[in-house]
Amino acid sequence: MDQRVVDAVRRHPGIHDWTIRFQHGRGAQVYLAGTALENVRQVGRDAYEVELFNDHQVDGERMRGSAVVPLGREDLDRLPAILDEGVAMASLVHNPPWTLPERTEYPEVGLADRRLVDVADAVREARQTAEQIRELVAAAGAGVRLSAAELFLTAVDEELLNSRGLQASATSTRVLSELNLLADGEQEAEFFRQDEARRLEDLRLPDMVRDAAQHARDATRARQPRTRLGPVVLSDIAADQFLAPSVLGANSTYLSQTSGGAAYARLSRFEIGEPVFLGRAHTGDPFTLRSNARRPYSVLSYRFDPDGLPAQDVLLIDDGVLRARTASQRYAQYLDLPATGQPGMAEIAPGPTSMADLLRGEPSVYQVVAFSAPNADPVTGNFGMEIRLGYEIGPDGTRPIKGGSVSGNLFEAMADARFSAETAVFAWFAGPRAIRFELMQVAGEDA
Repeated sequence: MDQRVVDAVRRHPGIHDWTIRFQHGRGAQVYLAGTALENVRQVGRDAYEVELFNDHQVDGERMRGSAVVPLGREDLDRLPAILDEGVAMASLVHNPPWTLPERTEYPEVGLADRRLVDVADAVREARQTAEQIRELVAAAGAGVRLSAAELFLTAVDEELLNSRGLQASATSTRVLSELNLLADGEQEAEFFRQDEARRLEDLRLPDMVRDAAQHARDATRARQPRTRLGPVVLSDIAADQFLAPSVLGANSTYLSQTSGGAAYARLSRFEIGEPVFLGRAHTGDPFTLRSNARRPYSVLSYRFDPDGLPAQDVLLIDDGVLRARTASQRYAQYLDLPATGQPGMAEIAPGPTSMADLLRGEPSVYQVVAFSAPNADPVTGNFGMEIRLGYEIGPDGTRPIKGGSVSGNLFEAMADARFSAETAVFAWFAGPRAIRFELMQVAGEDA
């Protein structure tokens, strides 16, 4: 961290508290167009973020305003003017005061793939992984080909300082892959898949390519589902999308509802000590949810959050009842709650039933493996999602489906949800590979 930033923030008379975050990022990016290696890039970036706090009076009441000021290396020569603008913005914000975290101890959390920390190693790994993707697609069989693929391998060294003497540092890595396969059949079809992980090995490339190839083939002969109200099983990608943030959200749906920020803004529909099913009777498997920021190599884990609070593992919902909330430093003080830090990985306890048994039923069960886009509203829980690919499974066999939509209310639907015994780790939650809802509305072709 450049000492000029620290000295300038300390000297400014209008800054009464501050947090400085510095990130040194580097990595490799690989682009495949068809089977051709189109581009391999080495990237790097240094960035500062100064969160400054200005204390002032409004009608005799003490208030605290804040502003977040991003800085690049090119901004360091004009720091005084930039900080003046930040203080001016903060002085116009009138929030009840709160204090910043003090110096504390931080847990050791697995966040980095050591093969990706050095940029030269990351470039080598990126090339090798791109070649592996080409080989796997070639081995997937006739009729399936690679349209495009992208792979981003990034390492970040992060430092955090604040005006209360807190100091923290961490190194983490991130792997983002995008795979687009085309399949020939009754009609040409594509299947797009995006995956994120901390480590290359967690992409499970052979499984990813095999599944994507099969989904692309099935999409060539998929038809619209029949309109009905009945059992729907969300598996793998679809289950993760179902619990992901909305387009405008920062946290997954349940972690938004169980946060101190939502409670303070009166946007949470849950109360501590009460069931979380919006008045519906709980008839499904026990629903237990944790926010775990210490889960090794989860993309949502961390050593410390943006306030500098240490990572925690928090039980939020126990057998369908809200027991606690996650809370930042600010909302913890506003609501008189323990400060847990920002939410980590949502962990849902698995159920007792095999995935195969969840997919059985009369006259048939709809299995959705991917939606076109997630859009569950984090406040109401209402959703309506187009089916990118799924299957109708019944006594007469299995037929692929796509198009149409699944709609309802997430919080109400979870009251009768059943969870598979098989588990996996996804981008937004870790837990059952499949979730079955007994009565969910599917819109498609008229029966």
